[in-house]
Amino acid sequence: MTTIEQLVGEFIDAWNAGRRPDVDAYLLRAEPSERDELAAQLMTWLEIAPTPNFDATTQEAISSEPSLTSALAAAADLRAPLAERLSTLRERAGLAIGDLATRLTQLFELDDEPRAAAYLQQIERNELDERRLSRRLLDALAAVLGADRDQLNPSPMALAGGHAFFRAEEDADEWIVEDIDVLSRAALSPAPAAPMDDLDRLFLGGPDA
Repeated sequence: MTTIEQLVGEFIDAWNAGRRPDVDAYLLRAEPSERDELAAQLMTWLEIAPTPNFDATTQEAISSEPSLTSALAAAADLRAPLAERLSTLRERAGLAIGDLATRLTQLFELDDEPRAAAYLQQIERNELDERRLSRRLLDALAAVLGADRDQLNPSPMALAGGHAFFRAEEDADEWIVEDIDVLSRAALSPAPAAPMDDLDRLFLGGPDA
């Protein structure tokens, strides 16, 4: 079980027990690199969570807590498709798609700017599966756009296998979590295709390409 899964599980248990868990306190317990994902998963839980038997005053106080509202806002940004986040960051950097393609091909010492631009357009039109993008490409995009690497991660909803919210109480339930994990890993594997060159691998080869 990962740190995020453990923290989400503890938060759910505390919520169901009516203890009003402090979102900010849970985020501080996570590694800085994992806080955005934890915020996204807590948001997902809070959207479906049963409401404990709080009185109206307590419910109003919970909904207005700054730590909760800021966590929900951050998670909402992360749940946006990468297509939306990339176009926003590119426009903020004052770059056209062709400019971004030029800088990427120079960075990787490749010589096919039109095809790189076409791939970038596919991402921004949400026509390319963001799970197939390589980490090298995402790191390069973050560097060129002056963005935090986490801002270009595939969205948690795209990668989610769902197992973070399974609270297996008996050993008989563990196979469900295992099957979901296998399916999640399989989803990240690119489908067999024609041989790919270096540029193709950046955009289609999967996280480790």
